[in-house]
Amino acid sequence: MLVRSLRVPPSLLLFLAFCAFLGWHFGQAPLHESFNPAPPPPAPAPEAPPEKKSPRIALVTFVTDQRSYLHLALKSKDHYARRHGLDFLVDYEAHSERGTVYWKYDMMERLIKKNKWDWLWWLDFDTLVTNTDIKVADIIEETLANATNPDEIDYLLTHDCNGLNFGSFIVRGHERSIKFLHDAYAIADREKEKDNQMSEQDVIVKLMKDDPASAHRTIQVPQWKLNAFPQEIACFDDSRKAWEHGTFVIHFAGAWAHVKGDDPTGQLMRKYEPEIIWGDWKEFYNA
Repeated sequence: MLVRSLRVPPSLLLFLAFCAFLGWHFGQAPLHESFNPAPPPPAPAPEAPPEKKSPRIALVTFVTDQRSYLHLALKSKDHYARRHGLDFLVDYEAHSERGTVYWKYDMMERLIKKNKWDWLWWLDFDTLVTNTDIKVADIIEETLANATNPDEIDYLLTHDCNGLNFGSFIVRGHERSIKFLHDAYAIADREKEKDNQMSEQDVIVKLMKDDPASAHRTIQVPQWKLNAFPQEIACFDDSRKAWEHGTFVIHFAGAWAHVKGDDPTGQLMRKYEPEIIWGDWKEFYNA
């Protein structure tokens, strides 16, 4: 049987080739996409650490009569408080039945009950802040960092050559601190009934000796760091370190027993006034 050969028109061949190309192209598209995936979404930015909150601190003192150094003693404390955003609280009367020196405890109790401050820093009036660059908040933080249980510490205290010195101390603004004071009041009242009038420092010493739980809530700060004495009043703690230029605070405790003259404390105040590092008042005084 004779088979006639077939002739395919060129246009058909071209059409078939075009279809084959389209089929190949679309067949390859998924492969191209698999090798070029869409970029992943950017990772979320890390959250910024919470801003460290500064503790609320009040600087506290009282003065009940005229002094030759009244202006300077007030100025150094007020200037410091303004520079570092502390509240500066002064009483000009004292009405404690236990004696004038106990008024500092009465003030502390009254201020703690206001629940406005994390810490209260007491300074006797015969003191000067001699380096206003230093932050008392840093002293608190550094001291608590060395405590085994920092949240249980309520009193930061200093010593001199005679033991505890309450010319400069720091109290936590917590109701536990009030209990500590009430326990001290109880000792003072019991001793007074025995005709033994104890100082505000002595009752705290006795409290810490008789009650280990109360002592556990205190921590000692080096004297030079918070309550330095000048060379003229050489009654230092175990560090044996006297005040020197750049030290935070100078305390003229018992100047009358160490310096001759009609106004021993005033004389020392005026002597050390030029050593004060004030800082630039324009940066904060009108803030």
